[in-house]
Amino acid sequence: MRIHIENNLQGPAELSLSTELLTSRLAAAGIDARSVEISCGTSMDDAPDADVLFACHKLDIGEAKRRMPSLRWVQVISAGVEGFLSTLPDDVMLTNASGVHGEKGGEFVLAAALMLNYRIPTFVSDKQARRWQPEFATPAKGKRVTLLGLGGIGGEAAKALRSRGFVVTGVTRKGVSDVEVDAMVSIDMIDSILPNTDILVSTLPLTPETRNLIDRKRLESLPAHAGVIVVGRAAVVDYDALADLLTAGRLGGAVLDVFPQEPLPDDSQIWACPNLIITPHCSVDDHAIYMARCLDIFTGNVKRFLDGKPLSNLVDRERGY
Repeated sequence: MRIHIENNLQGPAELSLSTELLTSRLAAAGIDARSVEISCGTSMDDAPDADVLFACHKLDIGEAKRRMPSLRWVQVISAGVEGFLSTLPDDVMLTNASGVHGEKGGEFVLAAALMLNYRIPTFVSDKQARRWQPEFATPAKGKRVTLLGLGGIGGEAAKALRSRGFVVTGVTRKGVSDVEVDAMVSIDMIDSILPNTDILVSTLPLTPETRNLIDRKRLESLPAHAGVIVVGRAAVVDYDALADLLTAGRLGGAVLDVFPQEPLPDDSQIWACPNLIITPHCSVDDHAIYMARCLDIFTGNVKRFLDGKPLSNLVDRERGY
């Protein structure tokens, strides 16, 4: 097997991978160094005979296959893969980094839910307006959270939220999951639970099925006190409608970590939107351990690949994740 690492020179150093680090991690996983050849560079032309590509940035996989005819498997370091699927050849497997965000993502969702429960976004807006307006919230216990997606982040979020007394309803494609929640529904039943939701959390990837899933009508069906948290893909939620409803006082608040365009443009209405906490797409990532966790996935899969076994984190082309 020949593995080629393609780094992104414009990206953070913590999200680059060296030949030395990968070699040591493969050895620690018990993989015979004689069975693997590793190259590293910033161009696919550096390894025309590679079987496996470890990609540290977005790329055209079809173009990679053209330059590396032996390519059979691409590992990416993002959980979302919507930017790769349109160029994915039929004979190339794609694995993602789903799961690496779980611990921090779960904690952040809990922190955001507590901020919404205690009206922190509203108090931030009141401070900017020099407005003294006490609001006396009740504790989190018993408050109803609708959690869209129970993957790596969603599963950890469910655990963290329930530990503080939130009542969590999980939403998945088919209404089934191994994650322990208080109730489960399928995605086509979402309209039945939104009117009874105190906090709506989206951890969903972007797929044809999830794009604009939470549209204006569904946002309007939430109670006026409800809060919204988005840590998955932004295009799942209609942000223009969300901003309109927050500005009109029709929703209680929101915490957003992801946006349709990043960095957020200067002229975006989201900047001036009241009762909104913005975090610049950094709240579920931890660069100190990110690559190490990606390598946990990758080295395990290298063993499976060499043994002819199915890969973990294998992306389903039809589902989009």
